[in-house]
Amino acid sequence: MLDGLKEEIASMLAGASGASKEVALETLEPGKVGDLSSRLAFVLAKERKENPAKLAADIAKGLKPSSSFDKIEAAGPYVNFYLSDKAYSNILSDMLGKKGRYGAGKKKAGKVIMEFPSVNPNKPWHIGHLRNALLGDSVARILEFDGHEVERMDYIDDLGLQVAQSLWGFLNYDSNPQGKFDSWLGHQYVGVAKRFEEDKAVVEGVRETVKLMEEGDNEIARAGRDLAEKCVAAQYQTSFEFGIFHDVLIFESDILRTIFNEGVAQIKENRAVVLEAEGKNAGCWVVKLGEEFEKEFGKMENPDKVLIRSDGTAVYTGKDVIFHLWKFGKLKNRFGYAPFIGQPNGKTAFMTVPGGKDMPFGAADSAINVIGVEQKYPQRVIVEVLRRLKYEDEAANLHHLSYEHVGLPDEKFSGRKGTWVGYTADELLAEAKSRVMEKIKVDAGADEKAEIAKIVGAGAIKYSFLRTSSDKRITFRWEDALNMEGDSGPYLQYAYVRTRGILGKAQDTPSVESVAFGKEERALIKRLAMLRDIVARSAKERAPHHITQYALDVAADFSSFYTNCPVLVAEDSKVRRTRLAITEATGIALKSALGLLGIDCPKRM
Repeated sequence: MLDGLKEEIASMLAGASGASKEVALETLEPGKVGDLSSRLAFVLAKERKENPAKLAADIAKGLKPSSSFDKIEAAGPYVNFYLSDKAYSNILSDMLGKKGRYGAGKKKAGKVIMEFPSVNPNKPWHIGHLRNALLGDSVARILEFDGHEVERMDYIDDLGLQVAQSLWGFLNYDSNPQGKFDSWLGHQYVGVAKRFEEDKAVVEGVRETVKLMEEGDNEIARAGRDLAEKCVAAQYQTSFEFGIFHDVLIFESDILRTIFNEGVAQIKENRAVVLEAEGKNAGCWVVKLGEEFEKEFGKMENPDKVLIRSDGTAVYTGKDVIFHLWKFGKLKNRFGYAPFIGQPNGKTAFMTVPGGKDMPFGAADSAINVIGVEQKYPQRVIVEVLRRLKYEDEAANLHHLSYEHVGLPDEKFSGRKGTWVGYTADELLAEAKSRVMEKIKVDAGADEKAEIAKIVGAGAIKYSFLRTSSDKRITFRWEDALNMEGDSGPYLQYAYVRTRGILGKAQDTPSVESVAFGKEERALIKRLAMLRDIVARSAKERAPHHITQYALDVAADFSSFYTNCPVLVAEDSKVRRTRLAITEATGIALKSALGLLGIDCPKRM
C-alpha cells in the first residue's frame, strides 16, 4: 500500500516542481514529524542553485490536496506528508486482502545461488556451523519473498584432508558406527587427528589416502564418497530439525572430474594468471595482486595468490574460481545429478554424480557465499580473477556474506581438537526443548507440549543467532534466548499467539470501518505498513537483523495499542471491528516476519 502512496506522491511532486527525476521517499518512523518525506528540494537546489528550504516551501505550496493526506508541509529542505484516516484504512484493507503475501516484492529477473553451510562431511554441525546455516536460510527466504528466484546450494568438500583422515581412521582404526553417524564420525576424527600429529605412519597413510581419493575410480575414492554421503545425510537430519532445506549438493570430487580441466584452461588462456618462472612459486600459475590488495587487507609478505601448483593441481581458491565459473554458466561441461535425500518440505535435494541426469542447476545471475569472515581474502581473490577474465557483471554480482564466530561464554570451537563436543546444534536444540518444557504452563497433552517445546526452542535459538548483524560476534546465553520480556524469539511468538487469542474471543468479524484513528492505532498501522520497505532493505543488504528489529518494533507497538485502545470491549461497534482488523493485521505482519527468519508460530504457549 505504501508503494501506491509513494507513486501518488511522485506524480504530485513532478507536477509541482517541474522535475523529471524521481527521488526516493523515506518512510519515517512512528512518532516522527510526518509519515513520508521527500528530499527532492535538496537535490533540485544543487542543480538550480537555489535555497533548498525555500524550494521545499514552494513545492509544498504547489501541491494539490489529496484524500490520502491530512497535511503536506515543508520542514527545512524536506517535504513531509501526513497520512489521512482514509490512507490508514486502505493500508489495513490491503493487508487483510493480501494476508501472508503482504510486503512481498514483485517477481524479479534472474536467479540467485545461495551457497551454505558447506560443512566438512566428517563431523556434526556445531553452533558455529549453525550460524552459517541459519543465516543462509533466512537470507534465502528474504530474497524469495522479495521476488527473487533462489537456488539453495551446498558445497561438499569430500576430498579435503579432514575427510581423508576420517576415511583412513574408518578403514584402519574404527569402523563401528554408534548412534548418529555424523556425531560418531566427528568423535572418531578427533582421535585420528591426534594420531596424525604424533605418528609418522598415520601421516603417510593419510597422505596416500588423499592421493587415491583425488585420483578417483578406485576403492578408496569410492569409500571416501560413501563416507561423505552418509555423514551429510546425518547432518541433514539436524538441518531438517531447524527447518533448513536445500536444492542441490555439489561434491568437490565431481568438480575435479567434470569441470576442472576446462576451468584451468580458461583461466590460463585468458591471462588472468601468470606462470612464475623463478622463485618459490616457480612453475605455479599465480594471480598478481600487488599494492591494490595491500591497501585493502594491510601489508602482506606476499599478496600474490597461487591458484594452480607446479604439478597441475589446484589450491582450494583455484578450485573455487573454477566452481564459480560454473555457477555463472561460463563453462560448457555440465554435472550429472541424482536424488540425494527426500526432505520434510516435500522436495528432493539432488547431488552431483558421474553419469547422472542433466538438470538446470547453476547458470546464476548472482551468487552469495555464506562463509566465515576469515575467508574474506580468498573470496576477494575469486572476484578479482572473474574481473580479469572480463566477467565484470559476474564479479560485481558475487557476494561474500561473511559472519563472525559464535560461541558460549569463554568457549571457542575446533573440529580437530574436539572442543565442539557438548556444543553441537543437536545438543543445543535438545537443551532448548528441555528448558522450554519446564516453562510450559498451558493445559495440554504430552504431544502438544513436545510440539510447543520444539517450536519455541528452535525459535529461541534462531532469533538469538539472527538478531545480531553478521559482522559481529555472538555469545549465546540461555537467559537472553528464552527471555519473555522482549528481544527474543519466544517474546515475539507470544505476541503473535496473543493476537490469535484476542481474535478467538471476539464476537465480531474484523473489518475496516470509517473511523478516526488515534495515536497508538496510527503508530501501529504505520509500523505494519513498513514491512515492504524492511524486506527490500534486508534483501539488498542480505541482513536478517533488520527483520528481527522490525518484528520487535511491531510487538512493542502492538502492546502499546492494546493497552491504550480496548479491542474486545470497545463500545462503538465500528471501532471494535476496526481494532480487530488492526489485531489481525498485526498477526499477519508478525507471522510473515518470523517466517522470514525461519521461525514457526505455535498455536498456544
